[in-house]
Amino acid sequence: MKKIFILSACLLLKDLFAGVESTPVEIDTIAKAFTEGTVKGLIRYNAMYRDSAIKILQDSASDRPRDEKQQYSALGGYLGYETAALFNTSVGATFYSSNPIFHNPDDRAGLGGLYEQNGGQDSYNVLGEAFVRWEYQDTLVKFGRQEMADYKFVSLSDIRMTPITHQSLVFENRSLEDTTFRAAYVMRQKNRNEIKFIDMVEASRVQTGCGQLAPDGTCMETGSRHLINGEIDSADYDEDGRYVGEAKEMILGSVAYRDEDIVLEGWDYYVNDFVNTFYLYGEYRFLNDDELTVTGKAQFAKQDDVGGSVAGDIDTWFYGLSLQAVSGGLRAFANYNEVDYNEASYDGGTMFVRWGSPQMFNSFLYNDAELAGEKSYGLGLVYDFSHNDLLNGFSIQLRYGIYDLPDDIDDYFARQDRSEITLDLRYTSQDIEGLSTLLRIGHIDFKTDYDFEAYKAVNGFDFETVTSDLWDIRYYMDLQF
Repeated sequence: MKKIFILSACLLLKDLFAGVESTPVEIDTIAKAFTEGTVKGLIRYNAMYRDSAIKILQDSASDRPRDEKQQYSALGGYLGYETAALFNTSVGATFYSSNPIFHNPDDRAGLGGLYEQNGGQDSYNVLGEAFVRWEYQDTLVKFGRQEMADYKFVSLSDIRMTPITHQSLVFENRSLEDTTFRAAYVMRQKNRNEIKFIDMVEASRVQTGCGQLAPDGTCMETGSRHLINGEIDSADYDEDGRYVGEAKEMILGSVAYRDEDIVLEGWDYYVNDFVNTFYLYGEYRFLNDDELTVTGKAQFAKQDDVGGSVAGDIDTWFYGLSLQAVSGGLRAFANYNEVDYNEASYDGGTMFVRWGSPQMFNSFLYNDAELAGEKSYGLGLVYDFSHNDLLNGFSIQLRYGIYDLPDDIDDYFARQDRSEITLDLRYTSQDIEGLSTLLRIGHIDFKTDYDFEAYKAVNGFDFETVTSDLWDIRYYMDLQF
């Protein structure tokens, strides 16, 4: 009944506000601010299925091949309201919900579309946004729980049922032509399938990798790979190796310049006592005519530990290059990303990217291209069938990526090489405003011809779990208003 009520309420609101022409009204009272506000909403059906054939190759009676399947099917979305501005100030809130529908076996959890903290796949409901906004001419100040869609490493990552939101104070200014200044103080983050806000270290998914730590910071368990390097306070981590120390906040700032042919952006994200991330992004359209447009892109990021270094030593970087060509309804691109390999850094140099959508050019359906020493190569084709009115609203995307990782016996942070091919089929309705569907199919193939016993003899623990291949299938139906 609850799911039917939520869907009915959203559809009713959509009907009430659809097609209503807004007439400028002078907002001079609190009552008018509330009655003249705006509604936003999304009704989403999302289903996801992941099937991986896991084969453990060591000779042991308990090491038998097994299948691992994960899936969920959910109905939900969000409903939000923001008042009209009174004295340039408005307030808003957004309620997010995800509810199981159809088949959701508890033993196939783990994809993060429903609430899984109790070991099953349950509904969750959360007030993801609750903010005050002040906006005057070219300046915006916003405080509270909010979506932060345009902050690169801090962003929505809206790939399940509901997005990441952050509790923050945001400042934006666009007084200078073609230039945007941004700054923010980010206190906490709500992950995609969570109902509580957590601090920025925990949100980054820092772990020891080996469970409980001794007082000197070394692993108490043997036979597992530690991720933290350098001195830390073992009291900051629980017996499962999760960060439980003092909450840490992020301060970020950026300058972005954009005109018709050039984009230049500089960003800095500082999480006190944890890590600083410096990020540069640029693109240049060096050919632009009626027949062909060609754009080159480049990116670079550097991460270093700061202050109390609650996650130990961090010293890593990544860079990327991309070339894109568009002609008619066809777009083609080629990407390259490389991450530093540094065994003295956290997880061998793996980048922290879990405050939003990973920014690597080769962040595809399954692989995000952020792992230590990873070199990734990506190719893609996108065709919009609306071009020349072939099939209005339909588009198709095909991508292929190769992910080359350190995998020698002597590489402490060795991982399997893998490749990924993904197919996206998208339709945007031409008749029902806000209605779209997306089918995503990915196949990930892992290399398995390694000498696993030799690796264990050198390093004292197993190579990562060997997966021969993996299927990842996702379907979305969105009605946005």
